[in-house]
Amino acid sequence: MKLLLDFGNTCVKAAVSDGDLIRDVYCGPAVLERLQDSLSGIRIDGGMWCSVRPVPASVSEWMQEIGLVRLTHETPIPIKNSYRTPETLGMDRLAAAVGAWAMHPDGDKLVIDAGTAVTFDFVSSDAEFRGGNIAPGIGLRFKALHEHTGVLPLVGSDGDCPQFGYDTQTAIRSGVVTGIANEIAGYISHLEAQSPSLLVFLTGGGSEHFVLKGKTPIFAVHNLVFRGMACILSYNEE
Repeated sequence: MKLLLDFGNTCVKAAVSDGDLIRDVYCGPAVLERLQDSLSGIRIDGGMWCSVRPVPASVSEWMQEIGLVRLTHETPIPIKNSYRTPETLGMDRLAAAVGAWAMHPDGDKLVIDAGTAVTFDFVSSDAEFRGGNIAPGIGLRFKALHEHTGVLPLVGSDGDCPQFGYDTQTAIRSGVVTGIANEIAGYISHLEAQSPSLLVFLTGGGSEHFVLKGKTPIFAVHNLVFRGMACILSYNEE
């Protein structure tokens, strides 16, 4: 089994891969003992990891010991990366782009990752990562409204989300969730006018809050980053 690790802003996610089969095994803090416990009974034969933040030294040393390689901007990938500052690009974004390409090589692709931040990345039909945009995610918007106003409460994403809020909590929740949903719809609508072959991929921990509809094919893929990492790992091994 290959081990895949994605160190995000909020938590670390782990999965094991055996060919086309990818199985999630962990999602939580970057604590070595908990990571090791999640892999109990699983034989690991190398793998890959990526991170958008510093990794604890104990975890880093362990990954090196078990033969994991880090995904960086210098790692060969099966698509062209046209980001002007590749060294500043979050490797989770690049992995998700490769994952979308691996699933459907034909057609233009919009990859939306709704996590701590919401990212919108574009992969052209000729397999070129053109770049994308970054916006605050659900949690960051809730936190910003609470911390940068006088009396607005800190609201969570769970709960009633009407079209128009009937109290302050639902007004905040609906404003944030509906606002992001409308951002997503705007991106899709704008790109549909330019690309009749557009495919949309939605991933990330916050993606469950958004139900996308329209004429464009939409794929909800919770492990898109891992799919991309597995593809990149296989590409380099071959």
